[in-house]
Amino acid sequence: MLLERYISIVMIAFSLFFLVMSFQIENRAGDLIAPGSWPAGLMIIMLVLSIVLFIKTFSKKGNQVKTANEEAEDLANEEEKLVYPKKFFYLLGALIGYTLLLEYIGFIIDTVVFIFVLSLIFGIKNWTRGLLTGLFATAGAVVLFPILLNTPFPRGVGIFSTFSLLFY
Repeated sequence: MLLERYISIVMIAFSLFFLVMSFQIENRAGDLIAPGSWPAGLMIIMLVLSIVLFIKTFSKKGNQVKTANEEAEDLANEEEKLVYPKKFFYLLGALIGYTLLLEYIGFIIDTVVFIFVLSLIFGIKNWTRGLLTGLFATAGAVVLFPILLNTPFPRGVGIFSTFSLLFY
């Protein structure tokens, strides 16, 4: 609990610093969404969540202050229960594969497959849910970035490039 307080304080200071820095980014075009809008939005979210974490550390039942050694032992015991080494290597392999294939097969197909594989790695037994998750997440990203914000995504090569032209 003491560790959570320290982490929340550090995160509050971090988000406040970068929030101030994001307001100092110059908006030359005069657009509503300036270059500093996205960092500012993310830092506001991070600040709110850090404050919530800080408040929650005081409102826990049995508000006992543990020593640093006791908290480290509890954390080590939790880590032993939560770590799945095979899943870590599967995740690492999926990330490497996603990164290597992104330029060749494009964002749309690569992201759908990547999210589907991640859903299987992390325990979604129903493969249709994993596939729908991948499709909806990719569709949301394509609508937001290439269409609304005019941010280019990798299209792929050959037939994959032609396929991506159907969407953006």
